[in-house]
Amino acid sequence: MSVEYKIVKYASPGVKGGGKYKYYPRITNRKTVKMKELCEHIALMSTFSEGDVMGVLHTFITEIPDLLKDNCSIDLEGLGIFSLHASGEGCDTEEEVTARKITNTKIAFRPSKRLKAEVSGAKFIKSRNIK
Repeated sequence: MSVEYKIVKYASPGVKGGGKYKYYPRITNRKTVKMKELCEHIALMSTFSEGDVMGVLHTFITEIPDLLKDNCSIDLEGLGIFSLHASGEGCDTEEEVTARKITNTKIAFRPSKRLKAEVSGAKFIKSRNIK
């Protein structure tokens, strides 16, 4: 298993005229694995049927928003933690801060130490298919 990368050229951000260009590696040619394919793969590796796996994952997906809105972080031990984060307008006084000042919410995912360690050993190869 190898991760493909390509080389991209970027100017220095915030420098008038772009400044000095530098070259960076960027991951490319990602493949997408759909849920059905993942369920098929899990079913082949376990005693569960593809339908069983699909049902569990579908239920999990529908539960996540409700748990996050119930002020829960979801710790999938070995995978990571999902949590809800909010950002908003700054106020001059504490009294001015209300729920109306929240302007955006996002779902954050913090991978577990184990997951980070697993992907840290990834092998990289330069892509031959440069776009």
